[in-house]
Amino acid sequence: MKKLGPEHIDVAYARNNMICHVTTDILTEGLREIFKQEWDSHYKATLGEWKDDPKNGSDFCNGESPRNQNKHARLLATMTKGNRAEWDCTMLFYAILFSDCIHSLNPVVRSNVDKLRLFRNEEFAHIARGHLSDVEFQNAISKVENAFLALGLSIVKIQELETQTYFPTEQLRHVLKKVDDLKHEVQEKEKEVQEKEREVRRKTKIFKKKRKVIQEKDKKLQEKGKELQQKEEQRQTLEEQLNSEASSFCILPPKPSHDVANRDSDTSKIIEQLKALKKSTGLSYLYLSGNPGSGKSQMASLAAERLFCEESISTASFVMTLNAENPKTLLESYATFARHLKCPEYAVTNTFTSKDLSTDEKIISLKTLISTKIELYSSWLLIVDNVTNMSHLDGNLPDPGNGQCAKGQLLITTQDTASIPPSGSFIQHIPVSKGMESHEAGSLLEMLSGFSDPKMEKEVARVLDYQPLALASAATYVREVRKNKLTPNFSWDDFLKKLDQGKRSTTEAMLAGSNPSYKNSMTAATTFAVKKTIAADKVLEHTFHFLSVCAPHPLSLQIVVNYLSKVNKEPKDPEIFATRICKCSLLLFEEDNSGVYIRVHQIVHDVINNVMKTCAENKELEAVDGAILSFCQVIGHEDDSHTLIRSKKIVPHLVTMSEIIDGLFSEEGISDAVKAGSSTPYDYRNYFKTLGHTCQKNCEFRSALTYFNVMLRLTQCDDVFGDEDVVNAYGYIGTVHHSLGDLQQAKECHDRAITIFLKKLGPEHIDVANAYDNLGTVHHDLGDLPQAKECHDRALTIRLKKLGPEHVDVANAYDNLGTVHHDLRDLPKAKECHDRALAIRLKKLGPEHVDVANAYDNLGTVYHDLGDLPQAKECHDRALTIRLKKLGPEHVDVANAYDNLGTVHHDLRDLLQAKECHDRALTIRLKKIGPEHIHVANAYDNLGTVYHDLGDLPQAKEFHDRALTIRLKKLGPEHVDVANAYDNLGTVHHDLGDLQQGKECHDLALAIRLKKLGADHVDVANSYNNLGTVHRALGDLQQAKEFHDRALTIRLKKLGP
Repeated sequence: MKKLGPEHIDVAYARNNMICHVTTDILTEGLREIFKQEWDSHYKATLGEWKDDPKNGSDFCNGESPRNQNKHARLLATMTKGNRAEWDCTMLFYAILFSDCIHSLNPVVRSNVDKLRLFRNEEFAHIARGHLSDVEFQNAISKVENAFLALGLSIVKIQELETQTYFPTEQLRHVLKKVDDLKHEVQEKEKEVQEKEREVRRKTKIFKKKRKVIQEKDKKLQEKGKELQQKEEQRQTLEEQLNSEASSFCILPPKPSHDVANRDSDTSKIIEQLKALKKSTGLSYLYLSGNPGSGKSQMASLAAERLFCEESISTASFVMTLNAENPKTLLESYATFARHLKCPEYAVTNTFTSKDLSTDEKIISLKTLISTKIELYSSWLLIVDNVTNMSHLDGNLPDPGNGQCAKGQLLITTQDTASIPPSGSFIQHIPVSKGMESHEAGSLLEMLSGFSDPKMEKEVARVLDYQPLALASAATYVREVRKNKLTPNFSWDDFLKKLDQGKRSTTEAMLAGSNPSYKNSMTAATTFAVKKTIAADKVLEHTFHFLSVCAPHPLSLQIVVNYLSKVNKEPKDPEIFATRICKCSLLLFEEDNSGVYIRVHQIVHDVINNVMKTCAENKELEAVDGAILSFCQVIGHEDDSHTLIRSKKIVPHLVTMSEIIDGLFSEEGISDAVKAGSSTPYDYRNYFKTLGHTCQKNCEFRSALTYFNVMLRLTQCDDVFGDEDVVNAYGYIGTVHHSLGDLQQAKECHDRAITIFLKKLGPEHIDVANAYDNLGTVHHDLGDLPQAKECHDRALTIRLKKLGPEHVDVANAYDNLGTVHHDLRDLPKAKECHDRALAIRLKKLGPEHVDVANAYDNLGTVYHDLGDLPQAKECHDRALTIRLKKLGPEHVDVANAYDNLGTVHHDLRDLLQAKECHDRALTIRLKKIGPEHIHVANAYDNLGTVYHDLGDLPQAKEFHDRALTIRLKKLGPEHVDVANAYDNLGTVHHDLGDLQQGKECHDLALAIRLKKLGADHVDVANSYNNLGTVHRALGDLQQAKEFHDRALTIRLKKLGP
C-alpha cells in the first residue's frame, strides 16, 4: 500500500470518517437539491423559483402555520434568510417532510428522504468513532447511495469515496467537527426527551389519583341517576296517561342539498296507487324500485308529503321514514319513530342502549312499544327507504296479521327488484328506472345550473337518461365551473365534451361531496350495485358479460335468453332466465310488436364495461363467442326483407362487437381464439360472413369491413380452407370498399377474385358471374363505362344460361346493365333493361321488396332523362315509400331515393321541395358514410344546382366546390363526375360574372368528357353548349356559334329532333 503523508490518514481508519463526510456534507447537499426541486414544482408559477434570497425565505416562513412558526422558531430564524447553504440537515428534513409549504410529496420522494433522516438520526449518530469494518462501511454507504438513486440525485461523490485510498486530514477535521456538532445536538435532544418523559410520569401519577376520586364520585352519581330514572319512569307513565291523544307528524327522507323537481306525473301515479291500495282491508304495500340515482326516495317523499297534507287536516295521521339501508340505521329510525309516537322515553332508551339484546331483538321490542300507539291514528304511511336486501327486513316491519296495523300503508323503496312479491289486492309495484319526464329534466337543469339553454338542456337530459342524480350532478358542476372567472361561459356543450372524454366521475364529485341525502356519486352507487348483483346472481353475471360486448341500445330479451342457454353451465328453462333478468332494477324493458327488449342507461353500460374489464380475457372471449352464436341465430341465413327488419335492432350491437372481435381475432390471436371457441373454423367463417353482410345492408360499412377482414384472416390461417374461400372473402371486402368509395381498392379485390375464380371454376360458373357483376359496378363508378358494360354483359350471359330468365340474379344483371346504358345515354336500352328487372322482381319478390324499390328508382332516373317527369316522380315516390318502410329513415338507399326525387322536383321547378329532398339525402349520407364519400359529393352537387336556381350563387359555389374537392380526391382528375362538377362550377362562375373562371371550368369538363365518353356523347354536347354561352358573354360570337352548332348536332343525333 502507498505510504501516506501526514496530511492523509489510512483507509481502514478513514472509512469511519468517510461516513461522517457523506452524512454531514454529501447528504446535506442532496437535501438542498431536493428541497429546491420540490419548491419549484409547487411555487415556480406563483411565488417564483427558489434562488436562495431573502424573499424565498420570507415566502417559506409565511407559508407555515402559526403552530409550526411557534414550534420551530429556532429553525425558522435561520431559514427565513432563504440561503440553503446555511441550512443544516435538521432544517432541510423539516422543510421537505414536515413543513406546510411542501405538501403532497411524491411517495418515492417522501419515503427515501425519510430513510435518509432515519439513517442520520438513528444509525449514524450512534456509530462509535474509530475503526469501521468493510461490511459496516458498505452497508452504511449503500443506504445513502440507494436513496440518492431513487431520488434522482448524483452519486458520483459517494462512488469516489468508495474507491478513495486516503482521506485529507484537513477535510477530516472539518468533517469530525460537524460530527461532534451533530452528536452534541442528538445528546441535547435525548436529554430533552428524558426530561419530558419524567414530566409525563409525574403528571400521570397525579392523573391516576384524580381519576380515582372522579370514579368514586361517578359511582355516587350513578346511584343518584338510578333513583332519578325511577322517578322519571313514574313521571312519564303519568305523562303518557295524560297525553294519550295522538298528534299528527310527518318525517320524510332527508332532502338533498339542492332543489328538486316536482315530478308531478310520477308523484300523482304513486298517490293514485296508494289511494287504490287503501281500499283493501289490512296493511298494504307499494314498492318503488329502480337503479341507483333514479329518485326513488325523493318521489316517495313528494308523494307522502302531499298525502299527509290532504289527510292530517281532518284526522290524526302520520308519515314516518325508516332508513333500512342497514340494521343499525333501521334501529335508529325505530327509536326516533317510537319517540314521535310518545312511547315512554325510559322504555325507548333502555331498549336502544341495552347490551343484552341483539339489534333484531331491539327492533322487535321497539315494534311492540310502537304497536300500542299506532292504533290511535286513523291512517298512517311508513316509508321504508333505501332497502338494499329485502330478506334483511324479515320480521323487522309491521306485521300484516296484526290488527293494530290495519289502517296503515308501507311505501318501500328498493333496488332489490328480484325480491318484490307479485302484485295483488294489497301489493303493487311501480318501477321508476326510466327517469324523469323530458320537460321536468330540462327544468331541473335550468334551475340548478342557473342559466337557460332549452335545446342543449334537452340533449343533456337525453344523454344522462333523465336520471335525477345524474342531472343534479351535471347542473351543480356546470354552475360551479361558471362561477370561476376563467370559465364564466362554460356551456352544456362543454359539459358533453367532458363526458365524451371519459370524465364523468369528475363532474359528479362536486355534488357527491355536499349532498347529505346521497353521499355516493351516480358512478360510485351504480358500481356498487353492479358488483353486488354479479356476486349474488350467476345468471345476471352472464347477462352483464353479454351486455359488456354490446352497445347501450335495446337488445332482444330472446337473444339474451338464447345466449344464457349457451353459456350457463347449469341448464335451466328459458322462462327462468327471463324471469331472473326481468327482476333486475339495473335493466330497463321495452316492448313492441317484435318482442321484449332490454335496455340499460349509459351510466350502467359504462360501469358494466369497467367492471367486466377486470375479468379474465377468456371471459371476454366466452361472451363474444356466445354473442356471435346468439346474433347469427336470430339473423338467420335467408337474404330477404324480413331478415333485414329482424337485424336492424341488432346492428348497433354488431358495430360495438366488431371492434372487440377485431382485437380478439387479430392476425396474432385468431388461431388461439378459434381453438378456444365453441365452433368449427367453417362455422366461424359463416358467422363472420353473416355479421358482415348484416352490417353492410344496414350501411355500417366500417364494421362490415372488419368482419370480412376477420373472415379473410381465418381463411388464410387455417389449412381447412381453399383458394375459393379466400377469394370469396376478397369479393366481400371489395363490395364494402366500393360502398365506402374506395374504388381502386374495390377494383383490386374484384380483379383478384375473378383471376382465381376463372382459374379454379372456369368461365361459366355462377361465382364468376357475381365477380363480373361486382367489377362492372366498380368500373361504372370509376367512369369506365365500356368496361363496365362488358363485365355486366358477361354476368348476364352466365346467369341466363345457368339460372334461367326469371331468376332474381338475372334481374340484378339487367338492372346493372341498364344503369350503364343510361350513363352511355342509350336511354331506350336502359329502360328495357330496368323494365325486365322490375318484372322479374315483382314476380319473385313481391311489390314491397327493397330490390323492387331499386328497380323503380332506376326506372325513374331513365324516365327523368327521357323528359317524362311525372312518370319519373311516380317511380321515385314508390321507391322511397318501400325503402322508408323496409329500411328506416336513415338508410343510404333512402338517401338515394330522396336525391333522385329532389332532381325531379328541381326539373319540375319545385325548388323548395327539391332543396328539402337533397338536404335529407345529405344529412343521411354524412351520418352514415362520412364527409368524403362520393355520394356525399353528389348530394353537394345537387344542392349546389338548386341554390343556383334559387339565386343564392355564393352558396351554390360553396357546394360545387365541396363536390369537386371530394371527387378529385376519390376519383382522380379525369373521372366524368369530376367533369360534371367542373361544368356546374363553371355555370356558377359565369352567373357570378367571372367569365374567365367559368370558361376554364367548362374547358376542363369538355376535355374529360371527350376523353372518357367520346365526341358524340350528350354530356359533351352540354359542355359545348355551356362553352358557347360563355364565349357569347365574352363577345366572341363566332366561337360561341361554333360551340352551339356542335352541341345541336350531337343532340339531334342522340336525342332526335
